[in-house]
This record gives sequence, C-alpha cells and structure tokens, in this order.
Amino acid sequence: MCLAPVILIGYLLTVQTSWHKTSTFDAPTIEVQTCETGLGAAANVSASGLFGFVAQYGFQWRDGDWSLTLQPKAGMSHAMQPVYELPAQTQFELGLGLLAGYKSFRVGVAYQHLSNAGMASPNIGLDLIAVQSGWAF
Repeated sequence: MCLAPVILIGYLLTVQTSWHKTSTFDAPTIEVQTCETGLGAAANVSASGLFGFVAQYGFQWRDGDWSLTLQPKAGMSHAMQPVYELPAQTQFELGLGLLAGYKSFRVGVAYQHLSNAGMASPNIGLDLIAVQSGWAF
C-alpha cells in the first residue's frame, strides 16, 4: 500500500429517482486517501452522519501536468443514526471515483452504494454522489 496522501473536500448528494425515494443525506463531506494510484485506503465522513472506510485501487493516466484517475472502491460504512434504508447501522460500501488533476490540484466525482447485502430487511440501500476538490501530496 502506498503513502502519498490525497485530501478531498466536497458535498455529498443523495441519488433520488421516481421509483426509489430514500432518506436524504446531502451534506458537506471530507475524504482522506493514502494514495490515488495503486492499492490504497480511504476514509470519508459527512456532516449527515455517514462514515466509511474502503480499500481502493487507482488507475491513472498522465499527460504532462494533467492526470485522470479511476478508483474502484469497496469497504464498510456506518450511519450514526438509524435509517430505514439501512436497517443495520454498519453496512457494505461499493463505489467508483474519478479524479481529474492538474499538478497537485484535484477535482472529482464519486459514486457510493451503501447496502446490507441482504443480511437484514429491508435491503433498500442508499446511492450517493460526492462532488469534491482537493490536493494530492
């Protein structure tokens, strides 16, 4: 696992559809990654009470000072308060992040799916999108 930290600050948005209304978790969020390329770990927290810890693997394409990084992620998350869609407060998290960078500045968007994987009823889950910016060190 590498150690070249990335800090991202942004806003978490709950995905709502006409067929899948869920509790709203829109709030500021912060994510800290051990590195953006190769095998790494990330922790995230939002003001809405969601915490997560994931393993990730970053695939990066570089062109001079510009970079584009794709990060599949998998791990665990925890909701501070009971949520109907997440009957177990601790659940699984799957996600995918995309970071665009210029030198050490990063902007990104990430998708997160939180679910108990059918271990408790109901198994509705939450879908979230994070819009972020930050720095790679």
